[in-house]
Amino acid sequence: MKPVANYPDGLRKVLMFKPVKLTRVTIQTPEEHISSVMAILGDLRLMHLIRVEETDLGRMGYVAHIDTSLLGRYDALLARVNKLLENLQPQGPFPGISKTRRPDKAIFRIEEECAAIEKEALGPLKQRTELQSTLSGQQTLIARLQLLAPAGLDLDRLHGLQYATWQAGLVPEENIDRLEMSLGGLHHSLIPLERKEGRVVLLAMALREDAEVLLRALKSAFWDSLDLTADLRGPVTDILERLTREDEQIRDDLAALDITRDAFARKYGARIQQLHEEILLARELIRAQEKFGQIDHTYLLTGWLPLSLFEDLKKQIMKASSGKALVDRIDPEEIKEVRSGILTIPILFNNPFLIRPFERLTTLYGTPSYEEMEPTGFLALTFLLLFGMMFGDVGHGAVLCGIGYLVFKKMYRYLDYGIILMECGVSAMVFGVLYGSIFGMEDLMPALWMHPLDNITYFMKVSAILGICIISMGLVLNLINVVRQHRYSELLSASGLAGALFYWLIAALGVRYFITGPLSVYEVVFAQVTGGVLFTLMVFQRPIRLLLARRSRAEKGRLLPPGIGVTFLESLIEVLDELLRYFANTVSFVRVAAFGLAHAGLFMAVFTLADMVRSAQGGGLFYWMTLVLGNIVIIGLEGLVVSIQTIRLEYYEFFSKFFRGGGKPFQPLFDEKKLQNK
Repeated sequence: MKPVANYPDGLRKVLMFKPVKLTRVTIQTPEEHISSVMAILGDLRLMHLIRVEETDLGRMGYVAHIDTSLLGRYDALLARVNKLLENLQPQGPFPGISKTRRPDKAIFRIEEECAAIEKEALGPLKQRTELQSTLSGQQTLIARLQLLAPAGLDLDRLHGLQYATWQAGLVPEENIDRLEMSLGGLHHSLIPLERKEGRVVLLAMALREDAEVLLRALKSAFWDSLDLTADLRGPVTDILERLTREDEQIRDDLAALDITRDAFARKYGARIQQLHEEILLARELIRAQEKFGQIDHTYLLTGWLPLSLFEDLKKQIMKASSGKALVDRIDPEEIKEVRSGILTIPILFNNPFLIRPFERLTTLYGTPSYEEMEPTGFLALTFLLLFGMMFGDVGHGAVLCGIGYLVFKKMYRYLDYGIILMECGVSAMVFGVLYGSIFGMEDLMPALWMHPLDNITYFMKVSAILGICIISMGLVLNLINVVRQHRYSELLSASGLAGALFYWLIAALGVRYFITGPLSVYEVVFAQVTGGVLFTLMVFQRPIRLLLARRSRAEKGRLLPPGIGVTFLESLIEVLDELLRYFANTVSFVRVAAFGLAHAGLFMAVFTLADMVRSAQGGGLFYWMTLVLGNIVIIGLEGLVVSIQTIRLEYYEFFSKFFRGGGKPFQPLFDEKKLQNK
């Protein structure tokens, strides 16, 4: 999904934690202006098209089609430009396209530019490719002949044999005896010339009429032929000298052509990359016409657009069409298909640069619906907090930052993961300062908070309290979603307000007990009364709603409708299950302390092993080698385990409290990442 930071300025003012507000746009334009409208959409890039035939407008007779001839020309251009890029391999950033051109007009200019570049560059590039192929073949042949050089063979004499045939190649040493047995009934000679990596360089000879039998026997012994052609003449040493001279000449020619290629890359590289992007954008625009509608000489297209961009889009289209186009919009709440649930409003994320990479983790769990709170910001905050607590060390955090920076700079496809690694590294460094740990050494700096292994009980209490806070955040987000989605009947359920109040009551009493000691009588009585009321509400809310819903249809003389007992039992089980899950989720956060302690414990094991090695070997070198290898293992193993556990806590303990998902991701007209992979 294209980063919001690169979208028009209007989107940057939208608040985080909720999807970008969208509106449905319908554009109707005369045929002569459709290419201009497409170019405007290409500049905007931020429109989620809907197939006209799938809407009410499709019943009006609109038929979508694309210009297959124009698309074919762009496909051919793409292949030509890809070939130029493959040969030139231009390096460095290049200026992007500031304005999208009309595909039907731009095709002529792009074809001319491409032809002009090919006319100048393809000749030397083709010659370079041919020389590379020749050089590769020469090097393979030289390597084969070098195996025969120690024997001083003369290939003229071998080729001149009238009554004998010969083969040169390699065979595994253990197969020599089996080969001798296979050829036992023939006049033959097996001459070993050299031994190389468990194989024998062998010259095998037999009578010419036995040539086929010789080849079958050699193949059965896993023969690797040297494939010496008949045009190789003279002593092997002379052939090697000639090939070596030719090899040097080819290398000189290639070096000159490399200079020429680099000059072409500097001269045309940026422009070819721009043409590549122009072609990709034009192809996407043409393919987008599959979703358009057309009747007579009028085109129709519809889709979702950020509300803040509508006026600018309308102004540009009206100007390009000389006022002949019609541009309308309708809010999602006014669309009948949306209200009935038939049509899903797509979700366009809107997060700052440092939080945006965590959208990948959000979408792995699911896509939020349009009415839900967008959880990526909360996910980023809690993920970094949990990771840092479990992986707290200044040195290890610095290593993660370094790895993340390399990914960020060198692997654009994994840019998001590089940013996440760097942020996790910073979090680990912060907690490393709080723990006073640098590569496991706790005597280099004072701990600003605590040493985990010296405060095990305290660390577990902190982890449990942190879990209560994160689960509470999930419950609050769920209540917000309930109100926004008008699911008021859930407020009295175990997953709604009543369940949240019950959880907060018990959690508050638990924190109170761990901090100050035993509870007072009044607190216990208050908890019993309040908890009992909340529990009763949660259990009876479903049966009461069923009773009210069926009261008018109940049979005369019956106080209770049929099925009320089963409903009560189901409600009781669901409430108990939900409340037990709350407390199980809270206890699950103790693993934060457990993995933080495991991280420190692994350091202790590494230092103990290093001391043992130093005592046994009697040298400091082995001590430091053990420390370095131990830290590498901890970073790789513990980093992976901590990441998995953090994601598990996020998904099962946090997201499960409020995230329903079921949304549809916003698909912009041009997805930058997909284009870059083509």
